[in-house]
Amino acid sequence: MRKLFFVPILALSLICSCGKIDSSIPDVPDTPATEPLISLSFEAETTKSFFDPTATAETWEKSLSSIDVLVFSADGNLIVQRKFNASELSAKTATFAVPNTAAGTSCEFYAAANRPITGVSTKAELLALVESDPGEYNSTFAQVSTSAKRSGGFVMTGSATKTIAAAGTRTDVALTLKRTVAKIAVQTALSAEFANRYLGKVRINSAVLSRAASRGNVISQGSANTGAMSYTFTQQITDASGKFNNLFYTFENGNLAAGTRLLLTLSATYDRDGNFATTADQVPVTYAIELTGGGAGQFVRNGYYRVQVTIDGLTGAEASATITVADWESPVTQTINIGA
Repeated sequence: MRKLFFVPILALSLICSCGKIDSSIPDVPDTPATEPLISLSFEAETTKSFFDPTATAETWEKSLSSIDVLVFSADGNLIVQRKFNASELSAKTATFAVPNTAAGTSCEFYAAANRPITGVSTKAELLALVESDPGEYNSTFAQVSTSAKRSGGFVMTGSATKTIAAAGTRTDVALTLKRTVAKIAVQTALSAEFANRYLGKVRINSAVLSRAASRGNVISQGSANTGAMSYTFTQQITDASGKFNNLFYTFENGNLAAGTRLLLTLSATYDRDGNFATTADQVPVTYAIELTGGGAGQFVRNGYYRVQVTIDGLTGAEASATITVADWESPVTQTINIGA
């Protein structure tokens, strides 16, 4: 997660400072400002490896290609929109004025990363923006585990309400940027019990995530805007020393009744002699797993969900899950044992 801090020009030492937003970006003068000055900066984050329980964002999950900050009055009209230039993106900081705004005025601040905002003049228009292509985030495991598939990177947004201080005095506004998608990491392995029951071996070939949200709000709101829960994506399995890995991203959704929740379907092959070079003794096996998410099928934006699947047998009729709720920084884990 990335935090934005808005602080006055006089409180900063290593921050690029700029004036009111327009096509050119003048320096902020040293003389006392006649309009409230807002300065933005970002905190850095560490990285992690696939299926890491600490869930710190990968470099490509937190990279920035653009930042738009929009400030609205209490009646929902746009006061100013600030687009970061290249140097501000690199420094992760900018300073600008809020025009025609008196001290004591309550304003709403919205930030959007990696999704340029255009044609918005009211808060209602901003809240109406949606993402409608979850396929932008999903690809092969090799790609999504090493880079962002979506051009421009992960969309991230945040908001806060703040009362503007007098010109030349300190105004602090803190926002937290959250990714608009949830992350689902799947790791499948055979249990020791499987080896005791069967002479052969199981190879997982692919994983299908289905019954997922087809769209999502750009700005987080009171409830998810899922559209049809019909998104489906198939990903081939990556075998890492006997553990089969998959990684998906999905838009947020609210609580779902059992039988309608996101579904993970593993397609596998059982080889009776354990030699996959010979095919005459192979049979297909399918494991269907309903994902509980935060406990009732909910997947929240910026949530990280680790699905640990242990295969005990050749049937998917039995499945159990243990869930711990948390955000991307601290993952939700679903542990599943499958087999007769």
